[in-house]
Amino acid sequence: MNKELLGILFLPAGVISMCLAGLWQIYVMMTESHTLNRFKDKQLVWVVAALFFSFSLAVYWFCPNARKKGWLFAILAVGGVAMYVSARMWLPFGR
Repeated sequence: MNKELLGILFLPAGVISMCLAGLWQIYVMMTESHTLNRFKDKQLVWVVAALFFSFSLAVYWFCPNARKKGWLFAILAVGGVAMYVSARMWLPFGR
């Protein structure tokens, strides 16, 4: 397989992978944010501040069940970006 054919396959695959990562992230946020009710009022202020500034990383830090689900997000996101960047470099119109 040459680079152009791989680029043609990787470009949509990378975009789809990044979209799936985003959908998975939304699912994790909706299913795991209920665990934040275990914090007391003063602690919750810091948790909410962390969520505001870095929502995804904070949910994986403060919600223990979400950490197991974070691997799928990381694989989809990093894989999608790698495929997209590779396709942009390999295809003639990406330069």
